[in-house]
Order: sequence, then C-alpha cells, then structure tokens
Amino acid sequence: MNFRQLQTFLEIVRLGSFAAAANKLNATQSTVSARIHELESDLGVVLFDRSQRKATITAKGRELVGFAERALNLQAEIRQQIAPREALSGVVRVGVAELVAMTWLPRLATALHERYPKISLELDIALTAPLRARLVSGELDIALIPGAAFDPMLAVRPLGSVQFRWMAGADFELPDRPLVPTDFNALRVLSLGENSIHYQTVSSWLEQSGSMQRPDLCNSMTVLSTLTIANVGVSLLPPSCYGTELAQGTLRILETRPEPAQIPFAAVYRQRRLATLQELIAETATEVSTFDEAA
Repeated sequence: MNFRQLQTFLEIVRLGSFAAAANKLNATQSTVSARIHELESDLGVVLFDRSQRKATITAKGRELVGFAERALNLQAEIRQQIAPREALSGVVRVGVAELVAMTWLPRLATALHERYPKISLELDIALTAPLRARLVSGELDIALIPGAAFDPMLAVRPLGSVQFRWMAGADFELPDRPLVPTDFNALRVLSLGENSIHYQTVSSWLEQSGSMQRPDLCNSMTVLSTLTIANVGVSLLPPSCYGTELAQGTLRILETRPEPAQIPFAAVYRQRRLATLQELIAETATEVSTFDEAA
C-alpha cells in the first residue's frame, strides 16, 4: 500500500469514475486501474464493484475512505511541518469569491508563488454556498469567501469587509430624494444568484419594502454591473471596484436610508493539529487583502 494508491482511490470516490480520476491525476486509465488492483490485493478486499457499467464503491471501500483521508492528511502535515517553507509542494485547491478574484487575487497568487514556488494553485471561482459545500466535503482545501458564521470544524481568518451600495445607471429614472426600502417596490432589482450572500442581502432589503418581486438573477458581479450600467435595474455593488464607472457617470450611487451593511470576508479551511499549507495561504491572504479591516 502506498500514498499514490490511496490518492487514486479517493479521486475515484470523489469524481465517480476511473476515467475522471485518470484525467484529474494526469494518468492513463490502465494506470489508475492497476493502482486500485494493487491496493485491493494488498488489503485482500474488493473496493469497487465492477460488475456494472459504472464502478460502485463497496462496503469495505466506504470503510477505507476515512482512513485514506487521514493518511493523506497526515502525510501532507508531516511534509509541511518538517520541510522548509520554500520546499512545500503540491496542488492547493482554492475556492474564491468573484469579488476577491476581481480585486486582490493576483496579488495573492504572486505572493504565494514567490514564497512557495513549488506549489500549484487550482482556483475555483463560484458563489458562496457551492464553495462552502465543496470545502466541507473536502473538494477544496481553503476558500476565500464572504460570511461571518461558519461550521465549527472550520478555521476562520478574517480578511476585512466590503461596503456595498445601491447603484443605478446614468439614465435610470429615480425619485430625487434618498430612497427607503418601500421605494424598491417600483424598481427592477438585480442580484447575484440564490446561493450567494449578495442575494440574502438583497432579499432582506426587499422584505423590508414589503415587495413580493423576485430579483433578476445572474452568477457574475461583472455581468450584474453591466446590466446596471445598461439601465436594466438597480443593484448592490461595491464602490471600491467601480471607481472608473462612477467617475465617468455610467454608474451612480443611490442615497438610501438605511445604507446597506458591510459584508465581511474570511479565509476558511479545515482545522488541523499541525501547521498546514492552508494556514500559510490564509496568513498570506490576510496580508495582501485590500478589503477594509473588520470593525
């Protein structure tokens, strides 16, 4: 039994097929099959039922999952604790909220490659809820996402907070006074998808207005701002990301009562007994983040 066999086994379980695992591991399907056959021979059990078209994990295979995860985690922790930091290597799967990707992600990637030149980053840009789910399931090593409350099993490093404001395009018709939630009954509202904290914030605002309307949804803040500039509707956007558009007048900030609350961001990862590469990435993220310090 070796770590490569265990890694191959877990990739098959996670991805659902020998072919998908081979593609992820940059190996041939015959190599993947050979590793599993060797592992089964060593353990004296069948890990996958191959009698059907799709290989299905057996009861003994399910028992092995937890042991394999712990073995690989311990291997990674030993390397990360004992080896010099500059010698750390491997692929790190990082979940990234789009707002981080739009702002300081390049600074983070540059800093990480300078400090740990042997690591490779696998970046997953998505909405908050899917990233949280992938982190808990083990598909991600660390996530840079908005939120304040997280699963107790996760370690959390604050990355600051971002002020969002209601914005509209230059020609979008609005009352000439500060807006209150009830004014939004008559406005078309745009939002990120339901799996985002952005949507929760927008929905809370609409609830205050008593409105029953469903916002127009998309999964990209860049698209959201483009629709807002085109006068399709109003949306919550971070002024810090749209200085050029605000200066040019293609976007304008709406004065509202009350102003929307700031959104906190954090680096979130599974807690380990020993120092891990995830902790080092979180530490670097706190250094390069351009978000305001949380109050």
